[in-house]
Amino acid sequence: MLERKVTISAQNEPIELVLQRISAQAGCVFSYSPTAIDVKKHVTQNFSNQSIREVLIRLFEDQVLVKEKGVYLILTPAPQEKKEIKVSGYVEDPSGNRLRNATVYDPITLRSSLTDEYGFFEFQVKNPTEPLQLIVRKEGYADTVSFQNGKKSYFRNIALKLDPDQLLAWTKDSTGQLKKFWKWNKNSPGAKNLVNVTDTLYRQVQISFLPFLGSNRNLSGSVINNYSFNVMGGYSAGTQKAELGGVFNINRGDVGSFQAAGVFNYTGGTVSGLQLGGVTNFNRGHSKGLQAAGVVNLGVGPVEGAQLAGVLNVSGTRLSGVQIAGVSNLTFGEVSGTQISGVFNAAGILKGTQLALFNYADSISQGIPIGLFSFVRKGYHVVEFSANEVLPMTISLRSGTRGFYSMIYAGLRPQPSDSVTWSFGYGIGSSPKIGKNLHLNLELSSEQLNKGNVAALNLISRAHVAVDWQVSPKVALFAGPTFNLRTYDLSFSMHPETFSLYQPRLQSDRELLGGSGWGRQSWWGLKAGIRFF
Repeated sequence: MLERKVTISAQNEPIELVLQRISAQAGCVFSYSPTAIDVKKHVTQNFSNQSIREVLIRLFEDQVLVKEKGVYLILTPAPQEKKEIKVSGYVEDPSGNRLRNATVYDPITLRSSLTDEYGFFEFQVKNPTEPLQLIVRKEGYADTVSFQNGKKSYFRNIALKLDPDQLLAWTKDSTGQLKKFWKWNKNSPGAKNLVNVTDTLYRQVQISFLPFLGSNRNLSGSVINNYSFNVMGGYSAGTQKAELGGVFNINRGDVGSFQAAGVFNYTGGTVSGLQLGGVTNFNRGHSKGLQAAGVVNLGVGPVEGAQLAGVLNVSGTRLSGVQIAGVSNLTFGEVSGTQISGVFNAAGILKGTQLALFNYADSISQGIPIGLFSFVRKGYHVVEFSANEVLPMTISLRSGTRGFYSMIYAGLRPQPSDSVTWSFGYGIGSSPKIGKNLHLNLELSSEQLNKGNVAALNLISRAHVAVDWQVSPKVALFAGPTFNLRTYDLSFSMHPETFSLYQPRLQSDRELLGGSGWGRQSWWGLKAGIRFF
């Protein structure tokens, strides 16, 4: 409950009124003693999509303890400890996604806390130093945060930065030839010049055979070129207009307009324009435009535009545009656009569309995942128990969002028989809201009905429309009509009885395409049940 997000704006209002608005918005109930908690105090604060925990800490300036019990949030005064302060907050990545299992510690007292699944940490520091310094560590991230003393408690959101060196190390390890090249080249005059020459030089054109073997000689790593033509590979401080490499291009800084290489492009700064790599493109900075690679596009920084890859696209922070890959797209921050792949898409916050066999998102602000199975960690997860005219017992697992979800399910017909009648199936659906506690269900599904082993086609396809009534935050009841279409093998004589609870009137019962061996039946039915969230 404490991690539910609310948006509240208070202009010189008593805290008591603010709590009432939070309660109405989040579905929680506050319990407190007005004589112990100062709820008459007027506040002026704005909270946009922030957790209830964070809102309460800021409203009461961390002078109140909160205990969660179901929908009840119990407020009590925080004890005042001398020479001890409380430190709390959230740890986030550069896109605002909260990170679990990050370590926050005081290097003097060695007091520490590990962030929970919501990225929240909290611990006490006795006899704090001046100023209090906290260190935050998370694999793949690096940052140090310093708090100034003078208060009994501290609360803040800590944004960690991606550690590009770790990602670079992974890339070098995965490209052995590049690693060997740098090992051979690290003691060359050109490499030493990079340390000594801090000025940036400019040239109209560079022509090179290999790094430091070209028109810019041993200073090529300190030169920004308008144009660069590299027979095997080139190395420069940056390229402003266009660069071509037979095998590779390496730029320490920004690249503009156009870059193409037979094997790979590496850029340490911003890429603006078109970047083409026969195998891979690796950018440590901002990518603006189109990246296209035969195998992998790897971006440590944000991507604005498009990434096209034969196998994999990666954006380390956020995507504003489109990712299209043969196998997978990964964005560790916010996706404002579209991810399309053959197998798997992953995003932090989804504000667009995902299309793949399997999709994952940490949360969805605006958008929809479409695929065989989609999982949103902070999304729509439902277990459903239902009955219809075919099977009296069916369990369904739903995942995705209310806008679009997938279903996998299995059914059973208890009966005194050596061979049990059962089914398995898959479906998709949408559940728009039509009232305060009411949703409409629009679903399409198919299930294979069997007796014992799966021996022949006996497929029931179903269109279902129902009304879903949310009787509590975790329970819903639903019921609605179905239109059913059964397709089955006429040559197989051991199909189970189609109906169990009642016998509906068949709308049609015929053989398909005379003499094909396939039969078809259709009828109207009813499906009802209960759902648990």
